[in-house]
Amino acid sequence: MDSPGATTDFWLSKLFYDLQQAALAAEYRADPEAVMARYPLDDDVRRALINDDVRVLAPRVNAYLLRYYFGIRGMADDTFIAKIREAAPRG
Repeated sequence: MDSPGATTDFWLSKLFYDLQQAALAAEYRADPEAVMARYPLDDDVRRALINDDVRVLAPRVNAYLLRYYFGIRGMADDTFIAKIREAAPRG
């Protein structure tokens, strides 16, 4: 049986992968909700995307796609790295 969110992980990764197309990235910057509507993402993921919530998104996708996504969103690399460190499990 698939774990909860397994489909979301695929579609979130697909969105991030597709955003490597310059035209789609520009469209996403202009209207993220319209682009997200093309992907069957759950509400938690949609909220995390809108709020740039690294903590929610990080465990769901490949780190390289995540970093690329936040670059598209305009997040500085040092800020992204700090947020990843904050999101990392302690232990």
